Amino acid sequence: MNNSPTLKSHYSIKTIKTERLELRPARAEDRQFIIDLEQDSDLMLHVKEVLSDDEAEQFFQSLLLPWQAKDMEWSMLIGVDRTTQEYIGCFSLRLISNHSLNAEIGFLISPNNQNKGYASEGAMAIKEFLFNEIGMRRVSAFCNVGNTGSWKVMEAIGMQREGLMRQEYRINDVWHDTYVYGEIR
Repeated sequence: MNNSPTLKSHYSIKTIKTERLELRPARAEDRQFIIDLEQDSDLMLHVKEVLSDDEAEQFFQSLLLPWQAKDMEWSMLIGVDRTTQEYIGCFSLRLISNHSLNAEIGFLISPNNQNKGYASEGAMAIKEFLFNEIGMRRVSAFCNVGNTGSWKVMEAIGMQREGLMRQEYRINDVWHDTYVYGEIR
């Protein structure tokens, strides 16, 4: 008899609704919004290097492909305001290990929508989707130590700081320390 935990048998990325947000898979009409986010140097300061035009286009095209839920494969949901349909940001998830029931979340909020609670609302919804719909046992998140807004969101949604990885990530040839956050269901 196998007592190992397993993922729920059928799962896929679906639209998730919160009080103010609709988190949905990317569509062709989201192209400019995504590319603008990926090429915003201020927004990417603590995240990653800004993508070139070709890299941003390739990245966007990859978002239109169906999510296979394979280990280490990212999927992104576009957050839009349910009332106005205004773009708010992006909420990402990936299964780190199907076998270990471990997933990771991330989020990126457009500059004009920061500090309005959208990041916490959307990140909580993604975390709960991973726990309740997919059957994850653990959800993790990582952020640059200098990204105060990001780690405050992680704490606001109930994740605990589990550690510090020194000089773990390089952005524009500068090494950054990374906080590790996690929650076990």
